[in-house]
Amino acid sequence: MRIWRFCYLLLIFLCKVAIAETVFNLYTTSNYIADDTIKRFESRCNCKLFLNYFSDPQEMAAKLAAGASGYDVIIGTGYALEDINSMNKLAKLDLTKVHNLDNIESKFMHQSFDPANSFSIPYAYTPVFLAYNKTVLDKLGIIPDSWAVIFDEKYLKRLQGKVTVFDSQRNVFAAALLYLGKDPNSVSKEDLLEARKLIERASRYWARYDSTTYYRALLNGEIWVAMSYSNDLYNTLADAKKTKLPYQLAGMLQKEGNMVELDNLVITKNSQIKDIDYLFIDTVLEPQSAIALNNETGSSVPNKLALKEISPEIVNTSWIYPGVNNKIYGFTAYPPKVRIMANEVWTELKMECHY
Repeated sequence: MRIWRFCYLLLIFLCKVAIAETVFNLYTTSNYIADDTIKRFESRCNCKLFLNYFSDPQEMAAKLAAGASGYDVIIGTGYALEDINSMNKLAKLDLTKVHNLDNIESKFMHQSFDPANSFSIPYAYTPVFLAYNKTVLDKLGIIPDSWAVIFDEKYLKRLQGKVTVFDSQRNVFAAALLYLGKDPNSVSKEDLLEARKLIERASRYWARYDSTTYYRALLNGEIWVAMSYSNDLYNTLADAKKTKLPYQLAGMLQKEGNMVELDNLVITKNSQIKDIDYLFIDTVLEPQSAIALNNETGSSVPNKLALKEISPEIVNTSWIYPGVNNKIYGFTAYPPKVRIMANEVWTELKMECHY
């Protein structure tokens, strides 16, 4: 009888412990926080971090606009967060509670979408560029230093079915506008329609729109050229080294310019654990967190203390850390009417896919 009573009391105790454990919900893309950082944070907050993933900033914004909730902190791209903030879904930050704020390089603060950093704090960034099968392209005599490689039929006829671009309206339109010599954030209807025509012509040669599996296709030789993020290529090159591929993969920025997605930390307005939210932000702003993020994922970090400890080989790789001579642009949010028009055009393009 005593044993049963003991087991019963133990069960009640364990249930209370389980109920008492706070759950911290992070909404982010995959492979975007180091395992050691998660463990360190959980030990400090006595809570459980639960990862929730989205594949594209526009997907994240659309879900939140549709009423998705339950997230405490979001790591997302500036222009998407600007849209979400306009919906009154983000908390106003008390920067006095962010004790590691000075670790961030000043050039990444005070962005156009949040000049006072009233709702966002820089976390990491990645250029958008072309990753490619260097062995194959060298044989073809193609140097992917221009967006022409994915838009000009002169190249595409030789690369048919071997090119992927992101399943992302903003990134594909920005690349097209850069190739056309336009502002990549243009809100001109004429510019966007010109970009649409270019994308429509080029898409018949592309394999598909792909933001999530392109790096595997690049690794197995199915794809020769892919619109890419730095962290994806970084990990793909590590995998390529392990598997001893018979061909070489590489990355390159484009002479017309490249977009950089600056991802930021925000606290949702409905979060009920604001103190833990600030603890999380402070934890990921520590140098060791940024170093681990860079080393494990290849993500570019704006943490000035971390940069002193990161391998010069990585820091000097332009598609991870662009240099002063590279043309780099950030995204700005579309006004509502332009966003609706761009979404309609994108939907039409996707419906007209030739594959």
